[in-house]
Amino acid sequence: MNASIRVSQRFVALPDRPDLKFPLQFVHRRFGPGPHYISIVVNLDDEQDPSSDSSHREFILELAPLDLMPHSIHLFLSQIAEGYWSRGTPAIVINPGHVLQACPHPCLESVSLGGKYPGDPYFEMKRAGIDSVSFQEYNPRYRHEKYTVGWAGRPHSGPEFYINLLNNTLDHGPVEIRKKELGDKYLDYVRETLGGEIDEKVLEPDPCFGKVIKGFDVVDKIAERMTWASLPSKEDDRGGRLDGHLLVRPVEIVSVSILDSLGTKGGGDAASKEGHNEL
Repeated sequence: MNASIRVSQRFVALPDRPDLKFPLQFVHRRFGPGPHYISIVVNLDDEQDPSSDSSHREFILELAPLDLMPHSIHLFLSQIAEGYWSRGTPAIVINPGHVLQACPHPCLESVSLGGKYPGDPYFEMKRAGIDSVSFQEYNPRYRHEKYTVGWAGRPHSGPEFYINLLNNTLDHGPVEIRKKELGDKYLDYVRETLGGEIDEKVLEPDPCFGKVIKGFDVVDKIAERMTWASLPSKEDDRGGRLDGHLLVRPVEIVSVSILDSLGTKGGGDAASKEGHNEL
């Protein structure tokens, strides 16, 4: 399904993109025209909320305007509606310092994250056609600034997403921005970043499709958690070294819900493990 669409344009202009009409119309029909708000509840088991005597904490995303990033928003809302971010073992697992990266069920069961499952943890999502974007959608009006949300991975990003902990437009945005901002230093940047090899696929932008609008303190608390880089190296079940950027204690995602507004939950049969207090 996803492999059937391959385009080379980096910037989205809806009138010239007939392949974006379906996700735009689908989102309108199933989830409404937006703005789209997402509630993410996490379990900070060592950080209880004194007002509720619970370790469950919430932060809220507002997705990009639908006409700017229709493909990425269609993908994320579909994943949520199908329950991949609310059942099993979704978690925030990686912190290399500039982003917090989250992965859907069943990522924590994979060998690469210390589990025992050796295969592709996202096989089911791939079979459903909602594992990744079909092209690196990007809009220069929605950049990778602090607390924005982007799709992770290559050659086509997803299903893991990250929260930018700082302005990452230079590293995660398009080549044109790097060239403009770096000027004569651009080639030095490429050599340092890519080891001297220029690969346009690597330099393609990550889709940026949302931003945190509430619960910044929750995001900051997660960013303070310890990674394996600060401890003696640990091996996975195959004898390989675990990524030092992995959190020693991954943060469980309890539920991800589509909100009808900033006060009510709903939006196209979104799933959740358990209820939580509304805003």
